[in-house]
Amino acid sequence: MILQAALDLCAERSYAAVTMEAIATRAQVGKPTLYRWWPSKGALYLDAMTERVGEPYFLIPDTGDLAADLRTWVHAVTKVFTDGALGELLAGVVGSAQHDPELASILHEQVHIPLSGRNRERIRAAQERGQVADLDPYLLEDMLVAPLWYRLLITGQPITPQYADMVVNAVLSLNPTPTGND
Repeated sequence: MILQAALDLCAERSYAAVTMEAIATRAQVGKPTLYRWWPSKGALYLDAMTERVGEPYFLIPDTGDLAADLRTWVHAVTKVFTDGALGELLAGVVGSAQHDPELASILHEQVHIPLSGRNRERIRAAQERGQVADLDPYLLEDMLVAPLWYRLLITGQPITPQYADMVVNAVLSLNPTPTGND
């Protein structure tokens, strides 16, 4: 009930315009109730977003075909980023985390570390099968999603399925240069 009230308010106004007081009023609870469960508006919205979006959108699937799996994953992230309400909400939460150390910690510990860890495992497995360049899995994951984040948070340029395909194709075409130890 509270999370839905928060999502409804964000859709009607904007993330920046919604206050904890407005959420409490819409959900018909007191502000202390909100603060008992969430330390900030950003933390509340992170829970609402996580409940609405779910992990599958942020995990690389493993069908054995890495190119297809990366395309599926990057397209799923693109879909979340381009959903008007969700994209704005995601940008708002990430923006709030820049000024809210507690939210930044929650985002890092409860979202980034678990999802990224599983994605890196998927990338390592693909590397062992020779499906992708033998680069640092952190770097490969970053290379796949950073262009999408950049467009969402900085440039405002469209994040299209075609752009997502271009990103995946560019990453898959990488051939790491020898380190001199060969």
